[in-house]
Order: sequence, then C-alpha cells, then structure tokens
Amino acid sequence: MEPADILYTEGLQVLSPEATAVTLAGTLNIMQQVMLLEAMVRNQLFTFPMFADYTHKRTFHGEKRALAALKLYQDGSASMTETALRLELNRRGVPRLALNYVVPNAWYPNGAPITFDLVLPEMKIAWEYQGDHHRTDKAQYRRDAYKGNLARSKNWTLFDVTYDDLRNQQRLNELALQAAVIIAQRTGTVPRMDIFTLQQLADRRRVFWKRSSSGT
Repeated sequence: MEPADILYTEGLQVLSPEATAVTLAGTLNIMQQVMLLEAMVRNQLFTFPMFADYTHKRTFHGEKRALAALKLYQDGSASMTETALRLELNRRGVPRLALNYVVPNAWYPNGAPITFDLVLPEMKIAWEYQGDHHRTDKAQYRRDAYKGNLARSKNWTLFDVTYDDLRNQQRLNELALQAAVIIAQRTGTVPRMDIFTLQQLADRRRVFWKRSSSGT
C-alpha cells in the first residue's frame, strides 16, 4: 500500500477505488473481478486505462486473476448481470458481442431508440437479460413486448434470459448452441463451440475445457 492509496473522506481514512479493487482481487474469482471492474468504470470511480496502469505497477494477491479480468473487460456493460451473461456466452464460443446495441431504424412509439443488451449485429442475434422488474412493471412489460414483436418483424432472433437461466449451466449451454445453429444456417459454416475457462478465454487458448476430477 502506498500513501496515494489512502484518501480522506469526512475525516475518515479510506482506500482509493483502485486500491479497493486490487485488495478484493485476492478473494474474487475472474468472473467477479470483471463484474466489479466494469461496475466501477460504469459508476465513474476510475477509468479503465487508469486501473490498468495501476494494476500493472503493483504486485498483489490475486494478480493473475486481475490481469485476466483486464483482458476480458469490455466497455459499455449496463449491469453486473449483463457482464456475467456476456462472459458465459463468450466462454462457450459465442464471438465478441456488441453491448447495448442501438437497433438501426427501430424506435418505440415515443421516438426513443430500441436497444438490445448483447448482440451479434451481423447475425441479427440478440440476448436480453430480463430481471424481475421486466415482469412486475407493467410499463416495462409492454415495452418489452413491443420490442420483441418489432425485432421479429425485422428478422432478429431474440433470446430472453432470466436469473434462473444465468444460474443453470445446461441452459447456458443451450443458449450458446442455439446461437451456433442460427449462425450455421445464415453462414453455411458451423462454428466451433468449445467451452473454456475464463482464464483460457483471457489467454486466448483454443483448447477444450474439461472439469478436473476435483470439480474445480
């Protein structure tokens, strides 16, 4: 810890945002670190270049996972659940996704542009994370219905993903496989859909991932 890592807020000593993230690196896995990193950038606690520079100048517990998180960072995530969904799809072979993509020539009745959470634009495939408020908020529910109908009329394939889906490895496998089928239909080429660990994804290792006998 260096003097610059200590800040004073209303007379209290606190860690800087960068030092806080690095301290947590010792207890967080790669997924959690990417979620934290993108959330802190989203909330303007620091910029990605600032944190990357800070991290590369320090030695700390969890450093390898933190460096992997830097490689997996992507600007534009709107929530931690979107970050988690993106990484789960990426590690199953889904290519790099556009985030909070503005759909061309598509608007709500009030003129607001229609966006999708995660998108393969050239394939016209999108994933939307549907939190519980999408079901319980009447206005949100109606907006979602309008968006879905308009998307299908423009030949988009739209997958709605819930919290239960995000917790279910088999369901995540199915989502990636369904995307692969659509890509194959539209391109004539069957994509490889190997499953990687996030460390392998960060290292760009094109190898199959298998659970070890220890289950880790």
